[in-house]
Amino acid sequence: MKNQTTTTSVTTGQMFRFVFGQVLNRRWLLGLNVLALTVISLLEFVIPQYEQYIIDHVIPRRDLGLLTEVVLGLLGTAIALGVLNYLSTYYMGIMSQGAITNLRTELYQYTLRLDTHFFESSKTGDLMVRLTSDISNLQSLISANMLSMIGSIVTFIFVWIYIFIINWQMAVAVTLTFPLMFLIYRVFRTRIHNAFRAARASQAQMSNQMQNTLTQIDLIKSYTNEDLEENRFGAYAQTNKQDMINATQNQAIFSPLIDFVNYLGVAIILALGAYFVIRRQLTVGQLVAYLSYVAMLQGPIRAFTQILNQLQQSLVSYGRVMDILALKPAITNAPNPVNFPAIKQGVTLDHVSFTYPDSDVSENGPVLPAVTDITFTIPFGKTTALVGHSGSGKTTLTRLIDRLYDIDSGTIGFDSVPIKDIRLSSLRKNIAIVSQDVYIIDGSIQDNILYGRENATDDEVWQVAQMADIADFIHSLPDGLATQVGERGVKLSGGQKQRLSIARALLKNAQIVILDEATASLDNESEKAIQHALENLMKARTSLVIAHRLSTIHSADQIIVMDDGHLVEQGTHESLLKANGAYAKLYNAQFS
Repeated sequence: MKNQTTTTSVTTGQMFRFVFGQVLNRRWLLGLNVLALTVISLLEFVIPQYEQYIIDHVIPRRDLGLLTEVVLGLLGTAIALGVLNYLSTYYMGIMSQGAITNLRTELYQYTLRLDTHFFESSKTGDLMVRLTSDISNLQSLISANMLSMIGSIVTFIFVWIYIFIINWQMAVAVTLTFPLMFLIYRVFRTRIHNAFRAARASQAQMSNQMQNTLTQIDLIKSYTNEDLEENRFGAYAQTNKQDMINATQNQAIFSPLIDFVNYLGVAIILALGAYFVIRRQLTVGQLVAYLSYVAMLQGPIRAFTQILNQLQQSLVSYGRVMDILALKPAITNAPNPVNFPAIKQGVTLDHVSFTYPDSDVSENGPVLPAVTDITFTIPFGKTTALVGHSGSGKTTLTRLIDRLYDIDSGTIGFDSVPIKDIRLSSLRKNIAIVSQDVYIIDGSIQDNILYGRENATDDEVWQVAQMADIADFIHSLPDGLATQVGERGVKLSGGQKQRLSIARALLKNAQIVILDEATASLDNESEKAIQHALENLMKARTSLVIAHRLSTIHSADQIIVMDDGHLVEQGTHESLLKANGAYAKLYNAQFS
């Protein structure tokens, strides 16, 4: 899966088909809006007829009664227009919000189901912009103003035919200005599109900087790097400012050019119309009405050109959304997946090799695999320890067992059932991972424990809290389980966070437990206090333990020693010390 650094090539037609595909889920509402807009267009067509009738018939007759009737008719038409515009705008808003909510939810759900590699190679701030601002930009395509273009097109067709009937010479003259408008549009379309695309990219950079700053505030303050981060953000903000200025500059040139062409059309009609009035080939009322109709012709074109920047922003955002939807997860279920088996034998890795996607190519040739030709078994109900230097492939193996990545060659089996045949949800529900990087959600203590099993009872929550040696701490809090832990658990100590994660894993009640250096970030006292909770977690379960401190794995049933992606030794603590190999060197280095 590739990291989305460029925008997918998209067209305006594709964008409208995609967005209005969401609207078609409520076709009756769309049809009602189109009908209302069509009636609005017809009523707008009638209004200049009132003007012409007053000038050509009412005023020459000096008939005040007729004038009253015509004016009342004009006001009635205006009221009908107002009511229809209100209904159209209101129901268009309902349709727009529904469609965009569905689209945002769909994109969010799709993003969550992408592979781990996607999130590791993407920037969080950029993803947030795509899920929020870019989706909001697409909403403008389903706004009342945008959909009114449908009514404007109907109006344009009727009016254009009508002015040809009234006076074909003036109709041809004003029509000649339309290609000039479209020529200007084509010239500036690409410029404005590129300017807004650059602005969206720089906005994503600002978002990334803000996200990184807010999540690493302790590091920034401890190293007094506030000025450094301010300068970085300032540089991104200046880039975004310049990108927006470039877009605004193009728009500032574009709009007056379009206005000039519109005034040119009005000037042509005034000149020709006055000529035909003088020649008595046209009445004054017809000329006034003609000018109104020309304005109605220019209206859709002017509206279309005025929303050019909106369309270009939407097109950029659509391309960024399609970058996400174009990605296909590599980790998927088999055609006929099976549920995770009730483990009785264990987990087997047979000649497993794996290289991370998008790894850097070395100057000397091909990329080295993360793990190569690994073969061993994790026996049922036993504890297997993985040891080795950093970068030796220990964590990679746990990721392969949880199928966050697919192996390149070899097999991983659970009681001889290949990992790729097992339904992903069933596989991961039966594997509990506790790592040194503890993930705490922003909520209560109970919310964090229930993340292991959402439908658990309060008694079950207290039971696992007791087993994780955190129940006494929870009881000491005024709000107990309802205590808010703060974003990323800022109100808890490292040991308390780790106990919460153990309670969560206990509640999950998975068949297999993986401890990925679960106590590496704790001091010796905290580690000893948590060791009992870990023992409760591993009791009667098939366990895989990655250990940084080798003193914690003396009692492991077997120890696997990794080095540079290879399995170099295997045995018990005592047998490996006697062998005086790689494990003995690691052990002696820690205790010398």
